[in-house]
Amino acid sequence: MNVQECKVLLRKVGLKSTVTRIAVLQQLCSEDRPLSHSDLVQVLEQVGDQATIYRTLISFVDKGVARVASTASGIVRYELIQEGESAHTVHPHFVCQDCGIVACLPITTVVSISESSWSRRLQESKLQFVGICAECDPLIGYRIIGHGI
Repeated sequence: MNVQECKVLLRKVGLKSTVTRIAVLQQLCSEDRPLSHSDLVQVLEQVGDQATIYRTLISFVDKGVARVASTASGIVRYELIQEGESAHTVHPHFVCQDCGIVACLPITTVVSISESSWSRRLQESKLQFVGICAECDPLIGYRIIGHGI
């Protein structure tokens, strides 16, 4: 996502374009896994302070730009909501119980409640598979293609 695309998206949801907001958007877009506040602070330390990055993430969730993808090990991780998705679109994540890495898995078929009366009440959906990644257990000997797990 380039700077102009970031500005258009921010304007669309009623947020002002700031250097920090644009940098956070671009970083979330460039990763193939959900990122924590800490991850973003490490990468964007020259762009904004911890509090500004945190407030940016909260405003992105409030405006439907991003969602909480995982709270594994008590660490909140965020990902962008892709165009055409809703805040409650479910896709699976893999969580390594040793190192804590969280990675997006390919879309899979999941049985879910689709009755409209329930979907209106739904506030959050998560699908996580927990195990040990290939980095933590070299005996596994395989990786999920494109996700480094």
